[in-house]
Amino acid sequence: MNRPQIPTNSVALRLLRTAEGTALPPVAEMRSVLDEAERARAARMQDTGTRSSFVAGRYAQRLLAAELLDVRVSDLASCFTCLSCGSEQGLPDHGRPGYSLNGEPVPLALSLSRAGGFVLLAALDTRGADPVPGACGVGVGVDLESMTGTAFDGFDDVALTRAERDDVGRLPEVQRAAARTRLWARKEALLKAFGTGFADRDPSQVDVLRDGRIQDLQGVDGIALEQEGLVAALAVAPL
Repeated sequence: MNRPQIPTNSVALRLLRTAEGTALPPVAEMRSVLDEAERARAARMQDTGTRSSFVAGRYAQRLLAAELLDVRVSDLASCFTCLSCGSEQGLPDHGRPGYSLNGEPVPLALSLSRAGGFVLLAALDTRGADPVPGACGVGVGVDLESMTGTAFDGFDDVALTRAERDDVGRLPEVQRAAARTRLWARKEALLKAFGTGFADRDPSQVDVLRDGRIQDLQGVDGIALEQEGLVAALAVAPL
């Protein structure tokens, strides 16, 4: 089923390597840029690699938001929105990511995803967004996935619709891993744009084969994703 399409060419995208020795500053320096709530969440992470990747992602997202808004990075306070819990400053654990400035939510739709030593960011200035009639705003979702993440028996049955399984089955065997991972990335991106995740729906009931709200990303910032064993998708959807 075709869906209303909202242009994605106005979404700012960034793809960064998060490993040590990249262009990013040392972890301690990036952590100092985060606010107290973000640092507290990072401190709760036991795995060093996961913690470093989290810090790098939040650091890069802050820089991107500050750049688009032309404000100082230190002026932004983390503010996530959960459809179940509402919007709470200082609770960055779940929901749609965002920031507040002087106590007011900033006019940006944001999304972040990490996989395979990379962090992928998406941001849309909602002051220029044009949702379909009757919508109350625009959501952005981006998802980055490693092709090894879907390589297990039973994935198709629990994650794909019948039409999607048939579509993957018609492909040559060598193309199927990328195809099923791309479908999963499309689902994740769309549900992130909604701000819900899969809390209220079964992945095998979410068909994304021909959904105009979603765009496959072949490469970002000059990096060809499949060469890195990755696939990605971007979704822009009315709320």
